[in-house]
Amino acid sequence: MTFDLFMNNRICLIIIAVIFIVPQIVEARKIGYKVKGAEKTNKIHVGNKTKGGNIDAIDITSADTVGMMVDGSFMVASFCETCNNGYRLDQIRFSGFDKTLRNSKESFFIRNLTDKTLKGVVLYIDYRTPDGRQLTKRFLKLSCAIPPGETRKADIPSFDTQHSFYYADSEHPKRGGNPFRVFFDPVAYYLSF
Repeated sequence: MTFDLFMNNRICLIIIAVIFIVPQIVEARKIGYKVKGAEKTNKIHVGNKTKGGNIDAIDITSADTVGMMVDGSFMVASFCETCNNGYRLDQIRFSGFDKTLRNSKESFFIRNLTDKTLKGVVLYIDYRTPDGRQLTKRFLKLSCAIPPGETRKADIPSFDTQHSFYYADSEHPKRGGNPFRVFFDPVAYYLSF
């Protein structure tokens, strides 16, 4: 009888230890684990100097901060004409993509065909070989200030960190390299009120 009582007490102690100690260990393990650079923003120059000598810029923000966007703006996220106060996704155009073999940046133009200032764009860029095979797909959030009817150039860090690809319509290298094409897939854009 005393052996059974001893075993029952031991089991109870183990259960109590599991209930009270293990959650504290798990909670302690959670503390301090943070994704580094989750709110990192890289300023990318557009190339137009203002009167004060500052350069207008399009900001590239990591995909982790998607929920946060531009104050004083509203989002357009569909092709529906009766939705979004009459604005559609196809009123923002992307053109002039360029990336040579040795370039560590990609550039393209964003054209605002709306009657309000464009404050930001959320999009996917799909990279494919000329025969259609997907190389990669990137998600970008760009903050900008593009007036109605105007175009701005965006320079972004290239997906090609090893310098082995070039855009098919860019300057062809004399030796080596693999051509690729891009497809822009806008998810949403933000207009000022």
